[in-house]
Amino acid sequence: MSTPLRVLVLVAVVVLYYWLGKALLFRAVRHLAAVTRIGPARWGTAQRADVFELAAAGASHVVVVAALLAVSGIGPGVLVGGLARPELLGLGVLLGIGELAIGSLICRALIEVGLAGRTRRREPPTRTNPPVGGRSSGTASRTATAVRARPREDHGLLLRSWLGRSRGGWIRHHLTALKVLPLWAALGLTGVQVASEELVFRGIALTWLRDAGPAVALTTSVVLFVVMQAFFMSTWQGAMFPLVGGVVMGVVHGLVFWAVPDVAPLVVAHVVFFVFAVI
Repeated sequence: MSTPLRVLVLVAVVVLYYWLGKALLFRAVRHLAAVTRIGPARWGTAQRADVFELAAAGASHVVVVAALLAVSGIGPGVLVGGLARPELLGLGVLLGIGELAIGSLICRALIEVGLAGRTRRREPPTRTNPPVGGRSSGTASRTATAVRARPREDHGLLLRSWLGRSRGGWIRHHLTALKVLPLWAALGLTGVQVASEELVFRGIALTWLRDAGPAVALTTSVVLFVVMQAFFMSTWQGAMFPLVGGVVMGVVHGLVFWAVPDVAPLVVAHVVFFVFAVI
């Protein structure tokens, strides 16, 4: 299969499965959650839907990975790459923490820039008026101080609002799972999805496109991985967090896998990054 056709297959997977396929799957699962009482009685319909959607996403991911392995002809050895080297798994933990720090720093900088511009547009012009009637200069000073403090208060509210939006969309599934499921079950569901993404966008994509060279392979892997992160996020403010994380992780994991083609430490890094990011 030629390189353009391989790239086209990967693009089709992102569009047909990660976007259209998951949309249909989630709709069916939400309907199932609404008409059944599967799960503990304390779960509400929304919680049941979130857990069902996460479980369905994990199961469908496994099917997609198996299909891609069959189409690409890549051996199943890519599934266990790195498991025999525990030192790489330890480095995966450190890698995930480092990526989280970099992604968080970039997101905070972007938020501060956005809020600074918004505050400047909303802040009224400063005027100095002489005391009127019996108002003392001390009262005027306190009033001016209150007016100057209000933009800082607004900044804090806007920051919390922006951070709150980052916990919506598909990230909500994982947050609900961590809240209502035993920790081992929540991490298991998250781990299946994360491992599948590493296998698709690093293990399979980069192995399949290795003959095309690093420029084509890494660009395809990173772009598709980042685009996928934006699906099912309700606002652009909330989508900024997975997009920035996708860029950081896509570039770093792509370069690491290109040099050391082992998937397992990248799965560990991805899990560490994601769990600490959503907690």
